Formats: sequence, C-alpha cells, structure tokens
Amino acid sequence: MSTPIINIFTYGLPFKLANQIYKEFQDRVKEANFLVENSPRFKFLNDYNETLELLIALSIFHKRVVSNLDGAVKFYGIVNSISKADTISMGSYDLTFEEKNKILALVINYRTLIKKFGISENDFDYTETKEFLSNLKRIKSLDTYDDRNDKGIGKNIEDDLPF
Repeated sequence: MSTPIINIFTYGLPFKLANQIYKEFQDRVKEANFLVENSPRFKFLNDYNETLELLIALSIFHKRVVSNLDGAVKFYGIVNSISKADTISMGSYDLTFEEKNKILALVINYRTLIKKFGISENDFDYTETKEFLSNLKRIKSLDTYDDRNDKGIGKNIEDDLPF
C-alpha cells in the first residue's frame, strides 16, 4: 500500500499547519470528484484521479507553505535594504542571511521543478475548486503529453532535477 500524497507533503510540518492542509485537501478532493462526476465540462478528468489528487495537494502546499517561504525571503530583503540588518528577530526566531539563502534556494528549486513539468504558479492561484479544474482543462488543451515530449519536456526528468 502506498502512502497518500498529502501525507508526503505534510510530513514534518507542524501539526496545526499539517492538519489545516489535510482538511483543505480532503474538502477540495471531495468537491473536485463531485464536479468531475457531474459536470460535462470536467468529465475529461475522469481518468486522471491520481494526477488530480497530486495537483490538488501540490496547489495547497504551494499556497500554505511555498508562498509563505517566498514571502519571508521578500520580507527579509525589504528589511535588509532599509535597515541593513543581517538578522531579523521574530519572537524567539532569528531569520539570518544564511537562513534566508537556504529558503531562497528551496523556493528556486521548487519553481524549477514545477516549471520542468509545465506547471505555472499562476495555475495554483484560485479560490474555488472549479477555477482550479478550469486551469487544468486549459493546461491539458494547450500542452498535451506528446507536445511536451516534442519540446523535450519530460524526457530524462530525473537527470535534470535541480536537487
């Protein structure tokens, strides 16, 4: 039995955040499955349940984790440019230049990885599940698997990963 993708995304996260992500994932998957089963507009996703779950989990992880990490990097840059401080203290946590660079590297690797699979961060910018499914429909119509292979996207992906 394989581990559910949402458990992989939430592994090691603080309980409160992991629980929030897990609940949102369950709600989004339930709503997406309903829309796929009952809306002719989204019937094309009927054969892609695992992929749909993966992309929903990734979009929630992006919104709840990656966006906040990116925000921390930008915040550090603004504070540093104004005050020239090399460490920002927030409660008992110190965000140092080295930590900021580690976070930045993680965000850059993440962006490189999703780009390699033809996914844009804009595809994760939605409030309603039907918007997300519409984004997937647009992606699928613009970029079929055969077209991706003709462009060299998806070939030897493991050899080209940034980590």
